[in-house]
Amino acid sequence: MLPRKRNCNLIILTVLCLVRISFQHGSGAPPGACIDQMPRHSGILPQSSVPPYSIITSASQVKQGDSLNVTIGSPFGAPVPIGGFIVQARAIQNPEQIVGKFLTVPDPATTQIINCRGDNDTVTHSTPEDKPPLTFVWQAPKDFLGGVEFKATVAQGYATFWRNVGSPLVEVVTPDTELNPPTTPTTTPRNSPPPPVIMESKPKTTPPPLDLIYQGCADTKLCFGVPQNCIPTGNCKAIVAVFVAGDTYTFEIQGTDNPKYVAAGLSTDNKMGDDSAMECVRNDNGRINLYTSWTYPKVEPYVKRSDSPQEIVQLLESSTIDGKLYCKFRRDVVSVVMGQTFDLAKNTYNLMVLAGSSMKDTERVGFHDLAYEATGEPLALATVGTAAASSKLLLKLHGAFMILAWLGSASLGIIVARYFRKTWVGKTLGGKDMWFAYHRILMVITWLLTVAGFILIVLEVGTIATTGDNPHAITGLITVILCFLQPIGAYFRPHPGTKKRPYFNWGHWFLGNAAHILGIATIFFAVSLQKAELPSWSIFVMAAFVVFHVVMHIVLSLTVCVSEGRISNGRVNAFPMKDMLGPRPAAERGDAPFSGFRKHLLGVYAPIILLFAIAMICLVALAPISDTYSNMMGA
Repeated sequence: MLPRKRNCNLIILTVLCLVRISFQHGSGAPPGACIDQMPRHSGILPQSSVPPYSIITSASQVKQGDSLNVTIGSPFGAPVPIGGFIVQARAIQNPEQIVGKFLTVPDPATTQIINCRGDNDTVTHSTPEDKPPLTFVWQAPKDFLGGVEFKATVAQGYATFWRNVGSPLVEVVTPDTELNPPTTPTTTPRNSPPPPVIMESKPKTTPPPLDLIYQGCADTKLCFGVPQNCIPTGNCKAIVAVFVAGDTYTFEIQGTDNPKYVAAGLSTDNKMGDDSAMECVRNDNGRINLYTSWTYPKVEPYVKRSDSPQEIVQLLESSTIDGKLYCKFRRDVVSVVMGQTFDLAKNTYNLMVLAGSSMKDTERVGFHDLAYEATGEPLALATVGTAAASSKLLLKLHGAFMILAWLGSASLGIIVARYFRKTWVGKTLGGKDMWFAYHRILMVITWLLTVAGFILIVLEVGTIATTGDNPHAITGLITVILCFLQPIGAYFRPHPGTKKRPYFNWGHWFLGNAAHILGIATIFFAVSLQKAELPSWSIFVMAAFVVFHVVMHIVLSLTVCVSEGRISNGRVNAFPMKDMLGPRPAAERGDAPFSGFRKHLLGVYAPIILLFAIAMICLVALAPISDTYSNMMGA
């Protein structure tokens, strides 16, 4: 029994040691941090980037025994929350010497004064919750003369902290010294670049430095961003970078526009599904965590963390600054996920990068509504340079065909059928009335373009199932179905004069107009699709088209109204819709009044409508317009 008891004691002692080692110091800096200001976060190293924090003082000189205010905060852009911190005053001549003492803290519930090498010589956090900028009152020692610098380590999260955040020099002088006149406190730490200066006389010629993730994309690491050509200018909505040193594979991912998550994926093709994903997630409390997950091809649950081992990645750095979510981490060279072996050294993979603004739940990321793209071909991750995205030819052709169909040919075909039945009377084309021949040609073009566009998008995405909140795919599918049924119904239409003909007329009219309205609405929805990459102002082009189309309908309806009034001796008793009920009386044969005017209106309507269609097609073909314009301006 004695050996067993000794074994139990040994196990208990080991567990207690592990518990002590894993303590995260959420109630303040550990005692060891008094010397080097390192938080002892399980071996995690401080960030190498410019810190988003600075320390400012209320004066550059202070007399012995007097006090001044010391503020720690974020001077650049939106305030960055403070998680944990430790602040001390260090002598310039002897940086290991802590001088002075702190008198007050802004919030005793979240901050505290502690003793490191002297009484009340250090301030730190007492809770890990996010804090706003903090101001402390510090008293200079009565037995010290010389320069003092306030030094701090500030943590944004457990794995994200900056060391050696410094203040401007503060000089401690004798009580009889005449102090310098007060000046505006400097807000720039010594190890940070000066804040941007707004020049009114001439524009700034030096572009701002690129984020760290872009540095080395040309010569030391593999980079892939979305939208295309965004890496040289440093304005990617999402970017992934891979740096290989020996058998160490380091990944960086960053998303803009304040994403909830940004992720990278390793895939054997350029389609979503059966991929190993790595997610950088910003939780509701502002903390940043790294997860791995497995994606499923167009079926629930789409993405699942429990199907992927979490230990294959190790988070190195993370931050969220100015709406940019960033994670840097290592991944094991060889890992097995869902029975598939991912060997980063031997195999090639398509890189995927995506970002989204929401989570489905605590275990699943939401739809990638901010950014999504995949490389066009599998790459060795040790490759250096910028990777190319997969071709968007099918996607652009789909958009061009649908725009030409529903903004162009369908709009013209409907106008001709509704307002030009009493025009070109006696003239035929292919043995049919001129208006009917034009209508049929235009609607056949609409049908062909719509079917071709539908086939192209199915080839592009591989399915007609959709995800996300945008109804573009649903309204588009209904439009295709209605369009496909129209010529089939027209082929079996009853002969004029039969009792069933009015039913066909009303049904054909209703389905055609419903398809046209849905088609236009679908194009509106496409403007906000992330994959389309259309500029936001495309919505105004579409709105202008709708206004012009409606105004022309009103004008043509008025001309028909007046024309019908003249035919019926001043009594307006019918609109063109009366033809729905059967053939018109023989007395009404011949060109109606104002036919010439209507032809002139058609001569104005047709080219303007086509110009709208061409303008939208150009936006689709040249997308993303914003990046193209930025590159032209930069040149």
